[in-house]
Amino acid sequence: MTQQEITKRDEKRALQVALKNQYEPVVPLAKGMISNAENEKQTLSLIATLHKSVLGLTKTGEMRPIGDLRVFMAIANQYGLNPFKKEIYATYIWDSNRRGEELMPIVSIHGLRKLARKGGVYTHTGAAEVKKDGDKLLSVTVPVFGRWDNTSTPIEVTRYTAYYDEFVRTNREGQPMSNWRTMPIVMLTKCAEANALRAGFDIAGIYVEEELTANANNGEESDDE
Repeated sequence: MTQQEITKRDEKRALQVALKNQYEPVVPLAKGMISNAENEKQTLSLIATLHKSVLGLTKTGEMRPIGDLRVFMAIANQYGLNPFKKEIYATYIWDSNRRGEELMPIVSIHGLRKLARKGGVYTHTGAAEVKKDGDKLLSVTVPVFGRWDNTSTPIEVTRYTAYYDEFVRTNREGQPMSNWRTMPIVMLTKCAEANALRAGFDIAGIYVEEELTANANNGEESDDE
């Protein structure tokens, strides 16, 4: 073996040791989430990929703190949601008091439905009722349904009305941003369903991305995305 080969081998081993030292505390939190990892090396590699792909990088191109990853994985475990299946993911919001970014785990609407199903009652979400004044979107109401042991057909558990003016995400000029500009009914429907699911099936402390306010824009507030 040449000196160059020895150096490359040692560098590879050093990287593997560093990877293990950094991500080994996260492995227990990922138990049950990684089904395609054949060994510890693959598990650590997948967690490292998750660290970058889910938490993203800072505005200066640096990896997010490993502590944030541990917190995120702990919350995913608490709710029984799998980030590898995109049931839960992360964003960073700007905390004006701390003058810094704060991690906020968020779920997809499918992840929220999964949480609702855990109680064995939730069956489905009903059709959205859209209210407009001419071309102006006013509100969307979404009902959610469930079935109990003594019922043969689903019944409405609750419904929630989301008002456009309360949820729309705008820029500094007050104009709708991103998807709120191009598909506001879809966005408002998700907000209404999320609130109905939380209210009807005792879910707390977790939100869908569509509910985030204008400062939840992966950092400081900006005019657009």
